[in-house]
Amino acid sequence: MPRTVDLSHPLEPGMPHARTVPAPKFTPTSTWAEHRMRVMRLDIPTHIGTHVDAPSHFVEDGATLDQLPPSALVGRAYCLEVLRDGPDPITAADLESAVDLEPGDALLIRTGWDDRYGEPAYVDRHPYLAVDAAEWAVAKGLRFIGMDTISPDLPMSMRPPNFPYDVHRTLLAAGTLIVENLVLREISDRWSTLFIGVLNVRGGDGAPARALAVLDD
Repeated sequence: MPRTVDLSHPLEPGMPHARTVPAPKFTPTSTWAEHRMRVMRLDIPTHIGTHVDAPSHFVEDGATLDQLPPSALVGRAYCLEVLRDGPDPITAADLESAVDLEPGDALLIRTGWDDRYGEPAYVDRHPYLAVDAAEWAVAKGLRFIGMDTISPDLPMSMRPPNFPYDVHRTLLAAGTLIVENLVLREISDRWSTLFIGVLNVRGGDGAPARALAVLDD
């Protein structure tokens, strides 16, 4: 029987976030004790937790979330395990060891940092993609790249002034979507059918998502 695995972190107070975006706020507006119902107000940046980067995040005329075809968010995906202890690059040579990927497939990269979610190092010392890895993904015609890190680019603590975000720009300019902050430990080195339930925000440059992998166990 198929098995469904949740690849997403919950939205919650105190969750990790880049210093370039504000912390989320969770405010009850109706409570069971007072109103006999529950309603919560969420104040969240578009790029926090498990989320999708739309091309418009870094491309002036790039597609927004509501312009993405549903087919971009559902399909075959392979999770490649490339474990890293610190801020080391993952290169095209590392990705070439994956099984034979076809145009339109998604590649998920597990570095092991889904186990370090919430640690201070998760924001500042994570592994990242080398630019040649992003170029390789574009040349393969991949649908999107997903990682268990807060960014596929260089960690914030290592970025020089006027950092160009070359990995983001390379992928998004080609229409290759990015999914960040995934939980991939249960699907390493496996194929799955992946569903990315991103919020359909009109004009959205990105948004939180529920990512689900269906495995044929």
